Amino acid sequence: MSITRSLPVIASWLLGTVAAPLTLAAALLAPGNASALDCGSNNGYTCAGTANQYAGGFNPGVGQGGFGGGSCIATKTPVVFIPGNGDSAISFDMPAGAVSGYTTPPRSIYAELKAAGYNDCELFGITYLSASERAAPQYNYHSPSRYQVLKTFIDKVKAYTGKSQVDLVTHSLGSTMALAMIKYHGNQSSVRRFVNIAGGLRGLQTCRSTGYQSTLATTCNAEAYVFPYDYYTFGLYPSTGVAYYGYNRWTGSGSGSLRSFPATYTGIRFYTITAGLRDQVHCFTTSYSSGCSDGALFNSAANVYAQVDVGAGSSAYSFDWDWSDGGPYNFGGGDTSNGVGHFRSKNNAGVIVRNMLNSDCTSNCGAGYSGVYGPVVNR
Repeated sequence: MSITRSLPVIASWLLGTVAAPLTLAAALLAPGNASALDCGSNNGYTCAGTANQYAGGFNPGVGQGGFGGGSCIATKTPVVFIPGNGDSAISFDMPAGAVSGYTTPPRSIYAELKAAGYNDCELFGITYLSASERAAPQYNYHSPSRYQVLKTFIDKVKAYTGKSQVDLVTHSLGSTMALAMIKYHGNQSSVRRFVNIAGGLRGLQTCRSTGYQSTLATTCNAEAYVFPYDYYTFGLYPSTGVAYYGYNRWTGSGSGSLRSFPATYTGIRFYTITAGLRDQVHCFTTSYSSGCSDGALFNSAANVYAQVDVGAGSSAYSFDWDWSDGGPYNFGGGDTSNGVGHFRSKNNAGVIVRNMLNSDCTSNCGAGYSGVYGPVVNR
């Protein structure tokens, strides 16, 4: 299916007109003729298109919108996209941004996978936060109710495609939400590859300005400091390492932490794309900048195939960012300096994601991107 794009992105839906039943049948059976994801208008960070863009009879029955499904047969491992805080699934069709000294990538992540041969019945996305929650990202945190939405969606994708596994492409809060979901439900056998883009695996150093317990920014709270006060309900406050105030096993360095997941879930291949010091969500701070560039990284393990830093432009740690004052759209870092920061590490990285899903790349996952669309440094 051809997709016409401009900046801001406008993806044309091919809605065939019908002259006879045979024409309709042929149109429905033709690969790629299902409705494509359409970003619609955008603010440079998120897409504002139609919330529900399901097709081909796919109806997950969970979430606050999403996309996927088509009149085709899945032959590839289906991809499930999980967005970050304040964002929706359709933002995986967000157009790439300009990077000084480099060519702007021509396609979104979604469009890059379509160009690589994926059909609409192999590409799915789920919006797990409501509109009001997306409008107030400082209040959103990890909880079993959200894990259930993600698991149910994955199960629906598996049933719809007839496949036993999916690949997860996750961004920011979506990365840590998906990891916690795997642990909570023990459904690691459903995941073949996990691509983490800018996830707060080690917590967010920017949360230290807010503190480990804040009613104004519960996204930054430590483990069990948000209702219902259990291990599986947590925010992204970096662990103190001591089982007392500020303790957060998820963001700590122990065997059960998010960064150590690959060592436990050895059947999954893990990958990371980070913007390092250019990531304004991780590093928008002066007082707590130490370690912020490593915030999205897994610990080294045999099944961590590649972790790449695509950050470009200005470094982000310029101000102390109090999460209670706003959400993850604060100016700073590569995203606002013709570079790559927290959001463009997703929007610009389609070629890298394609390599991670369709090859066994390790040190060469940036092939076709590095030096063309921006820098790539193996971490």
